[in-house]
Amino acid sequence: MEVLKLKRPVMIDGEEKTEVPYDLEKLTGSDLETALQDMKRNGIQVGAIEIDPSYHMAIFAQAAGVAYEDVKRMSAKDCKNAIALVRAFFIGDSEDSSASETSAE
Repeated sequence: MEVLKLKRPVMIDGEEKTEVPYDLEKLTGSDLETALQDMKRNGIQVGAIEIDPSYHMAIFAQAAGVAYEDVKRMSAKDCKNAIALVRAFFIGDSEDSSASETSAE
């Protein structure tokens, strides 16, 4: 499990937090679907899931075990960092799989 250190504390579950533990590796397809459902419930149309920042916020919420609303309360800079972590996780994995598919040929 990794930790996102916050630049500005945020209230989560009634406690002021200065860091948010998360584990992107533990996510399942069900978690990704839950993130999409969170978006729909909030009236947000998800575009390209690979680059959609709102969707990445919802995925970070799933990885951290917090509500999407908690992630939305994070400062812009902290939120940007959470989005970047999710994007790097998925882009890095797709680049790794492309490289292994290419080298396997």
